[in-house]
Amino acid sequence: MPKVHEDQRAKFEEEFFCKFQRDTEIKYPLPKGLEKKEAAGERVAHLEKEMRDGTSCIAFKACGTNLPLRFMIPDGESLPSSEWADFDREPGKVHLKSRMVLNGVCCQVVAVLDLDTFTGVAHLEYDEDLAKREAKMTHDVVDIMPRPAPAFPPQSAGTPTMWDQTQLAGDTKPPHGF
Repeated sequence: MPKVHEDQRAKFEEEFFCKFQRDTEIKYPLPKGLEKKEAAGERVAHLEKEMRDGTSCIAFKACGTNLPLRFMIPDGESLPSSEWADFDREPGKVHLKSRMVLNGVCCQVVAVLDLDTFTGVAHLEYDEDLAKREAKMTHDVVDIMPRPAPAFPPQSAGTPTMWDQTQLAGDTKPPHGF
């Protein structure tokens, strides 16, 4: 079963994706107990813990869509590289980027999250590199999928089948495999 659409670029231009292509208000959904202002340090620690695990989540406020984020963590590192999660670019904010396949289209979330309010803005961009890799993988999988067995050529009228030949020989049982 293909994971991506054949024409991802055209699919990305459809209405569903258009609302995500503009900067849209987001929030970081916090677990219960970490929602209070006095727990600001704990909230940042929780976000960093999720990132060490390679995952997080953002919620688009306008449409109520929650998107899980996956971060690439280099070997031997505890946090994603600054390409994917940059805590140093702007004080008090984290810049996030995450690749995904959403509704059969390869895209990436680009977000800026305020570490005091855990709100910010995000948008989706079409990810050409990921689209090429996923399309190639899909093509490779389709190439190795088993093909249906070829149909047997139709028998011409009057040509005896294996069953008919067995009956002509006087045997009343069908041949093995029938």
